[in-house]
Amino acid sequence: MRYIHIFSIIIFLSSCTQVEDNREQSSIIKNSESDDITFIISLKVNSNSTEDLNQLVEEITQNVINTEAFCLEYGYFISDDGTSVTLYEKYEDSDGATMHGQNFIDGPFFDRFFNLFTLEKFIVTGPASDEFKKFTSENGFVIEYRESVDGFIR
Repeated sequence: MRYIHIFSIIIFLSSCTQVEDNREQSSIIKNSESDDITFIISLKVNSNSTEDLNQLVEEITQNVINTEAFCLEYGYFISDDGTSVTLYEKYEDSDGATMHGQNFIDGPFFDRFFNLFTLEKFIVTGPASDEFKKFTSENGFVIEYRESVDGFIR
C-alpha cells in the first residue's frame, strides 16, 4: 500500500511538470505578425433608452456565437455605476471584422444597440486592411487605428 502512495505522488509530480513544460513550449508570436483585429469600443449607456441592457447584450452575444465562427472574443464590460460599457471584440482578420460589421448593420440589433448606447470611442488594433477602413468609413464609423509596437500572443 505504501508503494502505491509513493507511486501516486511520483505520477502526480511528473504530470505537474508536464503541464509547466507545455505552457513554456506553447507557440508565441509577435503581435505584429498576427492578422487579429481587435475592437475596443467605449459606450455611454443612454439613460432614456427603452432597452434592457442585460437582455440586449445577451441576445447580441448569442447571435455572434451562433453566426460568426471568425469571432475569437466578444465581451461587454460595464462600469460600477452602470453608465458606461466597454465592448471588446477580436476577429481572425480584417475580412472577419468586415463581415461582423456588415452583419451588425444588416441585422436586427443595429437600431436597438444605438437606442441603448452612444458610441464615445472606437479603437481598432492590428493590421486593418484598406478594405476594412473603407467599409467602416463609408458606414459612418470614426475609428482610431493602432498598429502594434511590441507584444505577443500565446
